Formats: sequence, structure tokens, C-alpha cells
Amino acid sequence: MSLDKQSRQYEVILEIGCAYTKVGFSLDTQPKKVIKLNFEKPLQKSRLSYELTVEEKLYQIFNVDMVCNLKGRSVALIYNYYNNEEMYNVIAYVLFYKFEVAKIAFLIGNVLPLYMTGHYSGFVIDLGYNASTVSAVYDGYSLLHQTGYIGEGGRESAKRVQMLLPDYSWEQLEDIAVKHSKVLNAGDVDDKQKIKLRHAEISEFELAKCYTDTYFGNYKDEESNIAYGFLKIVSQIKDRDIITKMAQNIVITGGARKIPNLLLRFKNELLQLLESEFSSIRNIKFYITNLIAQNSSWVGGALIVQIGGYDRFIVTNSKFRENGNMFCTRSDAYNFISIKP
Repeated sequence: MSLDKQSRQYEVILEIGCAYTKVGFSLDTQPKKVIKLNFEKPLQKSRLSYELTVEEKLYQIFNVDMVCNLKGRSVALIYNYYNNEEMYNVIAYVLFYKFEVAKIAFLIGNVLPLYMTGHYSGFVIDLGYNASTVSAVYDGYSLLHQTGYIGEGGRESAKRVQMLLPDYSWEQLEDIAVKHSKVLNAGDVDDKQKIKLRHAEISEFELAKCYTDTYFGNYKDEESNIAYGFLKIVSQIKDRDIITKMAQNIVITGGARKIPNLLLRFKNELLQLLESEFSSIRNIKFYITNLIAQNSSWVGGALIVQIGGYDRFIVTNSKFRENGNMFCTRSDAYNFISIKP
């Protein structure tokens, strides 16, 4: 192994989600740890109190779970532009001042699943735990004005499981639901989980149906259907040339991407809706050629770090200070919404 490759192995990849935090090293093929931990700042909490909370959580992740000293290391922080920017500034502040990291690369997680396909234009549909979202990417850059929420997330699926099993606690049900939101594959469920599933007397079919109903059924109203919500966002884009280019690559990511027949069901609903409610953009049906269920943003972040060429996403301690303890300013924000080398 070359010295350059050896040094990259120890670059830390950290992805902070709404429900789970994923962490590992750049040459890993998947996160070493997936921890049920989020960093959202409660409204009533002061900045100082929030910094202490973030420090405690990062200490738990790196010093306890990972047994990893961050001093002098590089961290790739995968961020989501749907989350509050202040959260990432506080995390960066704690990493620089408390853990003494050398530099942080801020990688935009909303578009990393598309980067992994080798394309630079497309739509990324993230079937997340709290909500499902759509990110539009054109020529490697996120179109922030053409993004939005669609439908429900895995939490709603957990509620559906609870309706099937009213005698079980929320913690047990959420554990089963979240596990299946990630895998929905009996071969990937460990023995302890299989015992729980057998004891709960709920079939794979019923679990899959809970997720399918959440994402495709009219759970609250028509717009909770991911195909409907997706096309509603697409129809608001005025430039038809941009739409047709992006429609050629639709990437579905998130925990529920392994729902059986997800892509086929999604495509069929798209085609039906394009002949009815969204007939004004029906021509894009000829360009919907590349529907992909893709791995997580974490894997995409690790891939970028392995390949290199991500210098413009890097913020050093001195640069962070110059920016007034912010990872980016208005003048350089454009650099942080791209995946194009």
C-alpha cells in the first residue's frame, strides 16, 4: 500500500442524519458504526449548552465507540442542506477547538448517491427516517430552489407496525421497523432480531406492506405518494431541457430503498401520473431510463476521499476562524453545493 493511500485510510468519514450517525474510515466499504444519535439543536437550548452536548456526543462516538483519537486528523463531514447550518458550524467548532482536528472536508450528502453512479445530472430521492426528500442536480451542482419534501419517512412505517402489534412497546416496534427499513431482507437480520420477529408473529410480507403503504399509499393525502410528490417538484422546473437531462438519472437512496419491487412500482406510478395529473410534462417519460437504488451518502463520501481531488471542500482551522467560526461564507458557498471535481 502506498504512503498516500495508507494516510487516506485514516481519514474519518462522519455522516450525521436526523435519526442515525454513521462513522468509519475512508477505505471502508461501509460505516464501522451506525449509532442511533442525532445532533439537532432544541429551540430552547443556548449555544453554549448545545456545544457541550455536541462535545459529549462526539466524545461518545470517537473515544468510546470508535476508540479513535482525532487530534491532527482529517475529517470528512457529510452534511445535508435540509438541516440547520448552525448545527454544522457548532460541530465544526467542537471538532477544531475541542478535538483539535487538522481539517474538515464538507461534502454535500444530498447529491453523493448520484456521484456514485458516474453521472452529474439527475434527481436524488432520499427515503429517510423522518421524511423523504428530493434533490435536483444539474451538471454537478445542486439546484437548491428545486428541492423539497415528499411524503413520509420510516417513522411512519413504525407507526403502521404498531397498529399491527398493539401489545408491544414503541421501542421494540421501532427497533423492528428501523431494522427492516435498512434491510428488508431476512438474510441480513441477525439471530437476536429473528427471535424478536418470530415472537412478534409478523411476516416479512406484512412488514414490506407497511413500508409500501407508507411510500406509495395515500397515507394522509395524495401528496404523501412519492411518485406524486416527485412529479410535483419536477413540474415546477421551467426549463424542459434541464428536466429531460436530469430525468435520465433518478437515484433512490435511504433506508427503505430495499423495499421489494420498489423501483418497478415507482416507475409504473410515474408513467401513470404522467398520462393524467402531470400530462404537461409527459414527454419526460421517454427519458426515464436509469432508475437506480443506491447506497448511502456515507459510501459516496468515502469514495470521494479515496479518489482525492476534494481540496475545495476543505476548511482548515485558520480558515474557519477567518470565516467567523463558520464553515462557509456567502462568497464561497457555491463551492459547497457541488460534486463535480
